[in-house]
Amino acid sequence: MAVRSEGDCCCRRRLLLAVLFSALRSSTATTHWIVTEDGKIQQQVDSPLNLKHPHDLVVFMRQEATVDYLKELEKHLVAQKIHIEENEDRDTGLEQRHYKEDSDCIKAKVPLGDLDLYDGTYISLESKDISPEEYIDSKTPLPTDLQMPDCTKIIELPFSIHAFQHLRGIQERINLTAPVLSKEDPIFVSLSRRLGRSIEEIGHRINAALLKNTSSWVLYNLASFYWRMKNEPYHVVECVIRALHFSPRQHKDIALMNLANVLHRAHFSADAAILVHAALDVSTDFLTSHYTLGNIYAMLGEYNHSVLCYDQALLITPGFEHALKRKHAVLCQQKLEQKLEAQHRSLQRTLNELKEYQRQHDNYLRQQELLEKHKVMQDQQLLRNIIHETQMAKETQLGNHQICRWINKQQILYCQWDRPVRYTRGDLFDAVEHVQFGDDSSTSNMMPVEMRFAANLTWSSMKQQYPTPPAIRSVLNVWGKDFSNYSEVLWPKRLDCMRTYPTLPTAADLPTYFLPPEYKGFSVRSLLTPSENQERDVTDHPPDCSSVVDIHNNEKLYQIVKELENRSDLKSGVPDHHAKQALSSHLNIIEDQIGKVISQAIEKQIAPMWLLLNEAGLYWRAVGNTTSALACLKRALNVVPEHYMDIPLVNLANLLIHIHLHQDAAVLLQKALTINSTEPLTLLSLGNAYLALKNVSAALQAFRTAMERTTRCPDCDNNLKLIRCLQFYPFLYNITSSKCAESHCYSSQKDVLTHEHQKYYADPEGIVKSSEERVIKELSKSPGDSTVDSSPSDVKSEFLY
Repeated sequence: MAVRSEGDCCCRRRLLLAVLFSALRSSTATTHWIVTEDGKIQQQVDSPLNLKHPHDLVVFMRQEATVDYLKELEKHLVAQKIHIEENEDRDTGLEQRHYKEDSDCIKAKVPLGDLDLYDGTYISLESKDISPEEYIDSKTPLPTDLQMPDCTKIIELPFSIHAFQHLRGIQERINLTAPVLSKEDPIFVSLSRRLGRSIEEIGHRINAALLKNTSSWVLYNLASFYWRMKNEPYHVVECVIRALHFSPRQHKDIALMNLANVLHRAHFSADAAILVHAALDVSTDFLTSHYTLGNIYAMLGEYNHSVLCYDQALLITPGFEHALKRKHAVLCQQKLEQKLEAQHRSLQRTLNELKEYQRQHDNYLRQQELLEKHKVMQDQQLLRNIIHETQMAKETQLGNHQICRWINKQQILYCQWDRPVRYTRGDLFDAVEHVQFGDDSSTSNMMPVEMRFAANLTWSSMKQQYPTPPAIRSVLNVWGKDFSNYSEVLWPKRLDCMRTYPTLPTAADLPTYFLPPEYKGFSVRSLLTPSENQERDVTDHPPDCSSVVDIHNNEKLYQIVKELENRSDLKSGVPDHHAKQALSSHLNIIEDQIGKVISQAIEKQIAPMWLLLNEAGLYWRAVGNTTSALACLKRALNVVPEHYMDIPLVNLANLLIHIHLHQDAAVLLQKALTINSTEPLTLLSLGNAYLALKNVSAALQAFRTAMERTTRCPDCDNNLKLIRCLQFYPFLYNITSSKCAESHCYSSQKDVLTHEHQKYYADPEGIVKSSEERVIKELSKSPGDSTVDSSPSDVKSEFLY
């Protein structure tokens, strides 16, 4: 009995092993399973641990560590973004609110910048008990040729220790300039009319007196008053130097105050402050000195010193309106600058935090890219899940079914519309690239189905038994437009892209665009096209934008365009046929008349000038005159309202794309996106610019964003086929890269391309000539059109799922 029991055990073990091996041969596996909250073990479909090489333990461990790191980094990024948004200073009305609420601003009534801080002052000779009439002969008859008191001709004075000639303003006196004096400047009453009936007559008598007395400090001061009234700073300085040289110490303040006023108005305010301080040492006119010094310190931004000087002037003369008003304006400006500096520090701190956030975010994207390198593609994960579900459905014998055709050379499963589908894992399905449901989707309902295979079932009988798909519809509906011409289930196909775009298009092959004002609600055609009862009045010359005044409201944009005008590589003479097509379809005008009509409209100003200049720029762009087009668009940018500025910006950028200045075009298009980020034409133009610069990843991002926009865009389909080719078949254009980071090295680009070449590019001409056209034609036939059953050589396998 013992022997028999041992033999039974051995047989049972062998039977168990045979069952296990049989199960292993027929089973399929996935690389990531999870335990759900209710205790069930199920497959995780879209999992980062679903690897291309699940047998590689080292890659699996690195992938798991990267997943954990990304989760923590994502939490940190979210917290950091919330912190930045909560602490960001969004106070854009700080300055206006300060002027309205601050007590000193209210008392000053106007900002400091609106006050005249060059208010002229002087110390009169009469305040020193000196009468100018005693030094000038006012009774001698005047000659017809009146002379001016040129102090340099009276006496030569190369150097004087009293003249502060170490100051830079005095050293550069030959180059001094000064703003125009107002008629209310106090200096105009410094010379008594008793000395002469006009200023020229007084100057002549001063000159005559100086010729008789070449060392009179009184006469030199009078001469400096004369030249101040003439607004000639160089002659003022020369006369003051001689007045200082000959003046007694107690009277030097007259010349020092004169010189300080001249240097202050010539923007040598620091030198002027030194001279006024020197005058305070000897002067008895403290009101004039402190008031002048307060103005100088206010101009220098030394607000505390300025307020002290105004206070001293107010102590001497309480209620002195000029000093009181300027004091409050200085205090108002000082507090505003303190608030602006605090806001600047806050914004700088936010900027640093944003840079750190961007650095962390870039790191997050790099890690995410590393994660995706070893992860199975999403459509392959989906297919694996479908295969698993199919196997489960086969075992449980549940659900419904449908017919799918396996097209081997195209590596496509073609299935019915809106019907659940399942697949059996087998040799034929190892190379499935795309699951096609009569739409551009690669997904279907996940329902268990009954798995039965009818070996003697023909394709014709299947088509009679099961309904055909509904009428084929467009797979594209973007920019508010149904592209009904593209009715193929998968458009464009790989081979179509290989024929049309075997390589990335060159810059010259990329289309340019025109952003019409009609997108903003302007009807340029109705403005330029007269009604039936109106006779068209045209000029005999094309538009000349140089006749329009070239103002510049936006200094930064003006400088950018100004630099473009001076570019040595600015090409001209090449017409833009895309612009010509846009011009013809845009305006209902005979081609020969377009330029003349636009010119007449500019001369009569029948519409907002920026609209007309924008049309003139399109005209010259179509003709091929780059210089004239640039001049028109530059002036359009200068006068266009800010919320419409994206129109001339985009059109100027497309002009630059046409003449191969793609980097400059990208700068302008980025500016246009800050004004209007919903315009697809702007994004398509930016994508073309990046594509011409060989920045394919940035171009693809711009194209993707353009496809997401829902704004109407009738003129956006020029690039549509290229965009879809780049999105669907990136390996056609080697849009891939190899990266090694943080000891994570992956297969080289050469290896990847070799694999993809075997997968996608095997015998493309053979595919073109044989399989694709014949099979697609077969697929498009209705059940009534087919009378002959397909053989296994035509359609590799037919399955019932």
